Amino acid sequence: MSETNENTPPRLFGRLAVMVVAGALFAYPFWTSLGNLLNLPSYYQAQFGVSVDTVPWALLVAGVALPVLTFGAAAIAGWKRGAGSMALLFTAGFAAVSATALSILAFEKDIELRLVIDFLTNG
Repeated sequence: MSETNENTPPRLFGRLAVMVVAGALFAYPFWTSLGNLLNLPSYYQAQFGVSVDTVPWALLVAGVALPVLTFGAAAIAGWKRGAGSMALLFTAGFAAVSATALSILAFEKDIELRLVIDFLTNG
């Protein structure tokens, strides 16, 4: 019979596979947030004639940074664990990023609605 060593590190291939799949999932909220960061200020200015001071910069930057920071935190926290534990960490992180991204999007739409109302009432 072979003896198993309890101190053997988790296999690298499984963790890397989990990281690649999670990276692909985390890329979508990052990409949409980056698109909002680059396009929303010019959209507000073109549609409503407002200055860039009206743009919710903190939300836009947070939307871009959150997927990257969450992915990094989950990767660091799960690196010494097995692939299953790492997958659970990435799943929890992705759920948090998705919920936060939806909240940020709702807030951006609220600001846009206020700009539309301002534009229509004040000309």
